[in-house]
Amino acid sequence: MNPLPSSGVSPAIKIGVIALTVITAVAFSVFFYKLVSKVTSSPKEKPWALELRGVGDKLKEAGLHRQAIAKYTQFLAHEGIDLKTRASVSQTVGELNKTLGDCGEALVWFYQAEAAGPDPADKESLKSQVATCLKEVKSGRP
Repeated sequence: MNPLPSSGVSPAIKIGVIALTVITAVAFSVFFYKLVSKVTSSPKEKPWALELRGVGDKLKEAGLHRQAIAKYTQFLAHEGIDLKTRASVSQTVGELNKTLGDCGEALVWFYQAEAAGPDPADKESLKSQVATCLKEVKSGRP
């Protein structure tokens, strides 16, 4: 038969209970902090750079190519844009410049699209546009 501790609860049990109490208090504090910060924080807004691309798309659809180019250029100036998006928008800017008759400027954007690594579905179209603009630039036409 085991003798009962003379002072009530053994020290090992006391240490275990205290440790679990501290862990529970810390976990509750972290939960409470997260809850309060979520309730009091303002909702996250869509980054303005994404809005600029949307404005560029609308201007392009409206036939306002120079204005669309300006918005796309502002969009591309923002950091954090992934390479596939950068390639796609650069190709669009190149196409708009080509439509405006400026194959020299279009080539700048087409080459940027190539450098960013276009989507495989866009590679052939991009190659074709580069070839067309190179031919026009070399022949001296606008």
